[in-house]
Amino acid sequence: MTDEEIIEAFRNKRKDDIKKAVIRPKFGLYKEALQIVIFSLLIALTVIFCRSLRTWQYTILLTVVILLFLITQTKNIILLMIFMYQRFAPKTIRAACLFTPSCSEYMRISVLKYGVFKGVKKGFRRLRRCRPPNGGLDEP
Repeated sequence: MTDEEIIEAFRNKRKDDIKKAVIRPKFGLYKEALQIVIFSLLIALTVIFCRSLRTWQYTILLTVVILLFLITQTKNIILLMIFMYQRFAPKTIRAACLFTPSCSEYMRISVLKYGVFKGVKKGFRRLRRCRPPNGGLDEP
């Protein structure tokens, strides 16, 4: 069997499997979303109330606040993006994953277990492998 025939057979099989149940997560990220909102308000307050400073002081202060936000909230932002994907992505896209757990769940677990940089790296490696003939059980 050629690669094209294998891929075509896989596509036909997947069309039948699309009807499988897509499990949507039932977890909330309220604490993380609240932290993001608080830091966003801090940036907005810095912009509004620190305009009386000299230009270079204002620029340095705003840069420090934004960097502090990015450093402390990167993990929460990534987890929030994964949550939004898992919650609102179309069923046809979510059901196409070949692995167990799904690629988005794998990335979420990896980010929680290994941290932002290593977890995202492991998640993207997994996404690159998510095509025929790969698949099956793959824990982070």
